[in-house]
Formats: sequence, C-alpha cells, structure tokens
Amino acid sequence: MTKTLFTNRVLAHASLATVRRLLADPLNLPMWATAVTAVAPATNGYTLERAGAAINQSERLRVTTHDNQVIYQGVGDQLVYQVTFTLTADASGQTTVDEQVSLLEEAPSWLPLPLIKPVMQRDFQRKLNQFAALAGAQNNDD
Repeated sequence: MTKTLFTNRVLAHASLATVRRLLADPLNLPMWATAVTAVAPATNGYTLERAGAAINQSERLRVTTHDNQVIYQGVGDQLVYQVTFTLTADASGQTTVDEQVSLLEEAPSWLPLPLIKPVMQRDFQRKLNQFAALAGAQNNDD
C-alpha cells in the first residue's frame, strides 16, 4: 500500500550535485530538519531521534538514490513512510526539489490524518525551505 499524502516544491540556489549530495547523506538532517537531534549509521541504514512531540519519536531510515531522485524510507513506531525527492536542474544552475510524502502502511486508527495532513505539509515545506537555504550556502562553499 502506498498512499501519497502531499507534494511540496522549492527552488534551491544550488547545483543538482550539491542538492543530491546533501540529501543523500542523512547525517546532514539535523542541519535542516531541526527536530532531528541524532542520526547514527546502523545496519541497513540509519537510526534517528527527534526532540519534542513527534508522531515517530525515533525511527529507522533507509536512503536510496536513483538518477535524479533521493528516497527516504522511514519506519517508526507509529508511521511507515517514504519521502521521494525529485531533483530538476535548470540552465542557471539552480535546482527544483519536488518532495512527495507517502504512507507505506495504513496510519494508526487513532491518528486523525485528514486533520493533521495540512499541518504535516506545512511542517515539511518549512523543512524543505530550510534545506534549500542550506544547499544555497553549501553551493557557495563548493
């Protein structure tokens, strides 16, 4: 079962190579997804921990890359999800990042998905904007 929840988009003032490099390494997550407080390599991926209230306080994360996509698959105690980042470079050296968030398993019955989906989308967009700022700063350093 794969159920798309929402899609966000941002324009990063950075090359596709910079964007891909930053997304492909989950150790960068705390720099742009600030609720993530710890990321550690583990068997078959990474473990991550979040501060504050979160649907998944901790989870296992697997990252794969295909062509111009970076895919995160997260398995937490409440949600199993996938975030697919599709990267498109333009002639000016900027990169559009489309972020598609999907559930891979049914959400728990106690979770009012129709009510929290707009909040989740805004939160993911805020993090994606933070990522774009980080990528732009890193691009200038490369």
